[in-house]
Amino acid sequence: MTFLFPLGLLALLTLPVIVLLHLIRERRQRVMVPSLLLWLNLPQKPIDQKRSRLPLTLLLFLHLLVAALIAIALAQPQWLGDLLGSERHLAVIIDTSTSMAARESGLGLASNTRLDRARARAQDLVNGVRGNDTIALITAGPQVRMLGEGGAEQNASFSAALANITVEGVGTDVIGALTLAQAALENHPNGRIIILSDAAFPLPTGALANAAALPPVEIEQIGATGGNRAVVMLAARSWNSSTVGGSADRTAVQVYTRIASYGGVPLTTQLQLLGDDQVLDTRSVNLQPDGEAELTWTLPPGIRTLRVEFDGQDNLPDDDTASLSLAQARPLTTLLVSATPQALERALDAVPNLQVSIVNPAEYANSPLAANADLTVFDGVLPNQWPIGGVLVINPPVGVSSLLDISAALPEDPSQAQSSLIAAPSATLLNGLSLSGVHFGPAQVIQTPPWATVALASGDTPLILRGRTGQSEIAIWTFDLVQSNLATRLAFPLLVARTVRDLTPPPLPSALLAGDGLPSPRSPQATHLEVLSPDGSTQIIDVAANGQATSVAAPELNLVQAGIYTLTERRNEEVIYTGQVAVNAGSPLESDLRPRASLFEPASNQPLADLTGAASQGQRDRQPLWSWVIILVLLVMLIEWMYIHRRTARMIGANR
Repeated sequence: MTFLFPLGLLALLTLPVIVLLHLIRERRQRVMVPSLLLWLNLPQKPIDQKRSRLPLTLLLFLHLLVAALIAIALAQPQWLGDLLGSERHLAVIIDTSTSMAARESGLGLASNTRLDRARARAQDLVNGVRGNDTIALITAGPQVRMLGEGGAEQNASFSAALANITVEGVGTDVIGALTLAQAALENHPNGRIIILSDAAFPLPTGALANAAALPPVEIEQIGATGGNRAVVMLAARSWNSSTVGGSADRTAVQVYTRIASYGGVPLTTQLQLLGDDQVLDTRSVNLQPDGEAELTWTLPPGIRTLRVEFDGQDNLPDDDTASLSLAQARPLTTLLVSATPQALERALDAVPNLQVSIVNPAEYANSPLAANADLTVFDGVLPNQWPIGGVLVINPPVGVSSLLDISAALPEDPSQAQSSLIAAPSATLLNGLSLSGVHFGPAQVIQTPPWATVALASGDTPLILRGRTGQSEIAIWTFDLVQSNLATRLAFPLLVARTVRDLTPPPLPSALLAGDGLPSPRSPQATHLEVLSPDGSTQIIDVAANGQATSVAAPELNLVQAGIYTLTERRNEEVIYTGQVAVNAGSPLESDLRPRASLFEPASNQPLADLTGAASQGQRDRQPLWSWVIILVLLVMLIEWMYIHRRTARMIGANR
């Protein structure tokens, strides 16, 4: 119970006043009697006993009770909990970010991480669900997941779900978790949200400005471990050097790493650099309290993977190492179908990692690359069906295929060609590309297919279309390069290179944070994706269903372990591509394991409950008791009136 106006309790000062009034009222009164002789033989009380005593009467008790109740009513008492044991509705958010894997001591559990402690606390809350109570269990890592919601009848499934939760990567989507919790409690105005977390996440001021309707939010901070050290950054870049390895004009690799110490004591550690699992260098590093150290190396080319690591022996081993993949290039097979391929061949040859094969339009159907190319370029030609993969169509002919609805080309008006160019805002491949002085010439009039959008137009005439249908990524240039001056402009090779990258799978990233989503890098022709994890386990994922490509999400790939993953794309049993991606767990925010209550107090110095609007909501959810106290006061006054009335009636009857 709490008081909305505690100063009202000053009314309790009336209690001693009431006692004093009763003492004065009960003093002996002077009465006339016929004689005092009979009183002379009465025993006299000692002098120290001749003093006023507090008259313990029912009337005094009733007066004190009324005064005390009025004082309490003036303080406006409110009950913070549910009255009369009414039902409870909870949404429990469990942080599953990397920092929750930190080891804790003295937990009395079989395992001793922060996540174990949060799991045990969540299990206690599940065990407390009774009757009409409800609970929703939510995990908040890089992604938010609903483990389940319901009443006491689902406690067994809740317990099973809690037993299976694991650390899911770097980052805590607390905003998404609060939104999901709010939805779970939408029909329960007295619900509460409980966050079980070590607070290793930022809470941007204003991020929850529109969440004023959130139920009250309670935060149970987990974790008291302090010291930790981590590799928080590892990066590399190509660097032209004339001295590396004694050979001139070689492309070397410059490597940079940063390690940090989060603790109040200095320490010395041994840091190793490994290339393709071979030790390249070992250095002794001195770290000051709460300090950082930066190291660089210059390495010869040809190394595919890098790893730095040190002798951790701290509370979070996952961030004691960091890896990097240097072999990110993805070879792309390109088939150019053209009778006059010279201009396009030069532009395509300038695109790195592109293997270009040229075929005459009449021989395309019998070409072995027709079904296997990552990118097919049709110059003045249209196939009978779209090939799987990337497709670039330039100057499609009229009436040779049912794939496009094409009318005769319209001549270009040179006086208005530049002023009427319209680029779609979503056409990122045209960003920063200067088309000044480009004349596109006559363009085929194409009815825009339902699966495509116009990326560039001249007035009402589309010049570049972009879309996807089935397993084909398609770009259409409606103009003829021979009658256009685009091929003579600097914008031409840039536009070709951007279009190639837009239509083909991107290279794998050099590194990801644990739990990051992998941007779908696979070929549309792949039917299976084989993922070899750092611990040696293998996942085989079906990435095609009913002839339609399906996206591959990070949770499905389970990229949570720190280390190097090997991804192999297969078309049935044939290997299309093999690449590697590094996954790291170190980050400046989560590797600092010290208690951080200040993260819940951004610049406004308001607690999380105030930022989410939960404080005002909590005021509305409190149960006011002052009205019940007033009713009790009236009841006591009625009892007092009845007592006085009865006593007066007796006195009158006795006098008669």
